Amino acid sequence: MNFQKIKESDEVELPLLLKSRLVSLVDYIQQKINDGKFDALSLAEIAKDNRMTIPQLMEFGFTKANLVCHAVVVKNDAMIKKMIGMDLSAMGKTLTEQVKAYLLQMFQYDLDQLVFRTAIQPYAWVWSVVDEERVTNQAMKLMTPIYIALHTHELDRIDARCQSIWALYMRGLRTAALSKGTADDCLAAIATSLELITES
Repeated sequence: MNFQKIKESDEVELPLLLKSRLVSLVDYIQQKINDGKFDALSLAEIAKDNRMTIPQLMEFGFTKANLVCHAVVVKNDAMIKKMIGMDLSAMGKTLTEQVKAYLLQMFQYDLDQLVFRTAIQPYAWVWSVVDEERVTNQAMKLMTPIYIALHTHELDRIDARCQSIWALYMRGLRTAALSKGTADDCLAAIATSLELITES
């Protein structure tokens, strides 16, 4: 993570008409993923259901993996809008308490999206470099309140610490996915490692 290079916008450059079509296409993708029907869909079926042709989809690089990325970006945008303005200094006395409180909020939000978050994982392995950069940029936005808190407490190697905390967050989320854990369970699963990062 390089927080000096956060891009203000995560949008890709698309013609206006296509942007409008993409909104309904993303809604369709999200619904199919949540219903557990996306994996079985062919690109031809996706095109037909959305009054498009395969050449139209492919002309703009819309593979199944890319469409999933567009859906993830929309989900992440909603989470960013909810989380980005939080002031960690009001969420606990110590840095560790502050970071834990913020991550707990993230876990609670993501648990509401758990079916979606779990289903998209296989597609994340085959995203393009551009798709991966968009999602990484969103991760940095989500981690910005933690970055600010670490900086305020004058810790060193802040980028590396944030990257480690993000990795722990994703590990904690697996607790919910694999063990039907709560947000508190997710946080408990990474608490000791988190303390090493925020207290050293």
